[in-house]
Formats: sequence, structure tokens, C-alpha cells
Amino acid sequence: MNSAWAPLGVLCAIALGRALLARAPEQPAPLDEGQRLEAFHFVASDEPNERREAAKTFPTDLWSRDDDFHQREGSRARDWANSHHARLADVLLALDEGLRSGWPSGSTQPLVATVPPCRPRAIY
Repeated sequence: MNSAWAPLGVLCAIALGRALLARAPEQPAPLDEGQRLEAFHFVASDEPNERREAAKTFPTDLWSRDDDFHQREGSRARDWANSHHARLADVLLALDEGLRSGWPSGSTQPLVATVPPCRPRAIY
């Protein structure tokens, strides 16, 4: 073996050793009742504002408007999950549970739990 390749061989051996000895990151514990309620409030409390912003983006297309809103809602859910070291799936489950159970969102307007049908856009 050519001595010019020796540093590459050493680096590959080190990388392989680190990969074999690495551990998976620790998974966060499931959310308790209080955390689920807090996550729901954080995500759902801004629904009227987020829906207004989505309506500005897609004024004639209800399905795309709803899709845009859910992108914003998902972003809020990721923000809460990251800041509380929680699984995103748990935050989304809390949102689902709150919608199904009728938890108060902190907003004066009721939460929307329906999806408009997907139709061709009015403007291409």
C-alpha cells in the first residue's frame, strides 16, 4: 500500500469506529396532560390570525388557503416541540385531541375542524 493513502485509511478507520460506537439520541418522554394542553393552546391560540394571513395569500382558492394555514400551524407546532424538547407527533396529537374534545383555544372564534374540497384554481 502506498504511504500516501495511509492518512485516508486512518481517517476511514476512525470514522467507522465512531459510527459503530455511536448511540441514538435519547427520545423525549411523552407529554403529560398539562403539557398537551399547553401545546394545544400555543398552536391553536393564533388560528384566526393565521387563517387571515392564509386568506390574503389565496383569496379565491379555499383548499389552498386551508393548506397554507396548516403549513403555518405545523410551523407553530414544530416551534413548540423544539422549545420544549418534545416529539412533534405528541404536539400534533395534542392538537387533534383538543379539536375533538372541544378544548378552549384562548381565541374568541371557534376552531375550524373541517377541510374544504379540492377544486381547480379560479386563476391560473
